[in-house]
Amino acid sequence: EARQSYFNASEGQVPPKTTGKPSAHLTLRPQSLAQGGNSKRFGNLSQSCRHAIARWEDSTIHSHLQNITYRDGRLRVNQAGKYYVYSQIYFRYPSDRAGARVSVPQLVQCINWKTSYSQPILLLKGVGTKCWAPEADYGLHALYQGGLFELKAGDELFVSVSSLAIDYNDAAASYFGAFRLDL
Repeated sequence: EARQSYFNASEGQVPPKTTGKPSAHLTLRPQSLAQGGNSKRFGNLSQSCRHAIARWEDSTIHSHLQNITYRDGRLRVNQAGKYYVYSQIYFRYPSDRAGARVSVPQLVQCINWKTSYSQPILLLKGVGTKCWAPEADYGLHALYQGGLFELKAGDELFVSVSSLAIDYNDAAASYFGAFRLDL
């Protein structure tokens, strides 16, 4: 019951720690992409990054949340300032039943910014395409990006991707975070 007062499971919201410099590092949860109409709650996303990631782990050994609020796939900034925002997504290239690699479109990862007044604004976009040798036993590709942005209290950040081909088996491989810098 005490845990329930701290974590409202029905809303997926964990209150932030209120001491220390604002920072968050979240790892990918299995089944974390917003499916179908659920992506609409993130606003109008660009076609190349139309799948919003709706669930991140925020209370594991690989993650933390301090003076930033997390809810339903979004980080909400509580204190204005310059923030380094980053994300890495670990894509898994699919293969057909015979073991040969199938054609894969570009893999795209976007970090989006939402203020209280607007549709999401694209902050960062990473694109990757790979051409593997026909007999290669590869199939994984990571896209990392990060940048420094001036954010206001109440601003929200979230990640969206082009492809559902994400590897969910490694908590250290796909992540999303932000931390405030005193500049």
